[in-house]
Amino acid sequence: MGIVIRPLENRDRAAVHEILAACGVFNDEEVRAALELLDAGIAGGLGGNFPLFAAEADDELRGYVCIGRVPLTRGTWHLYWIAVHPAAQARGIGRALQSHVEDFIRSLGGERLALETSSRADYQRTRHFYQRGGYAQVGFIRDFYKPGDDCIMFCKELTPPPDA
Repeated sequence: MGIVIRPLENRDRAAVHEILAACGVFNDEEVRAALELLDAGIAGGLGGNFPLFAAEADDELRGYVCIGRVPLTRGTWHLYWIAVHPAAQARGIGRALQSHVEDFIRSLGGERLALETSSRADYQRTRHFYQRGGYAQVGFIRDFYKPGDDCIMFCKELTPPPDA
């Protein structure tokens, strides 16, 4: 199975909605927020505030990622959303998206990629994914999302490519 990473387009919106719903960890409010960010990202394109990339496998959109530059920082970016359809997980799609955005950020002089995720048990695989990808836990806020749902912050320093 080949994975193709490309800029996300408006025609992908329904597939992204289906991916978010199928993941089973996002509530309706979170899906709406993700789609609002998706619409802003599509409108702005890769040069806008929320660049978006799609991952295709077997000629189907199976994952996506949304990032953005953190205002008032020299080179920090934030990973807002990364999701892979459950039927396509553990096949390298998430890692391909992660690598692609890290290279994209480096190409623009970015120095690090930060993200936040939940402490809930159903996010354990997600946290493990980030740790395996070289992200270090850098923060923790108790009851951030709601009582018993803490925020765990991760960050990865993006070293320049060898030829830079």
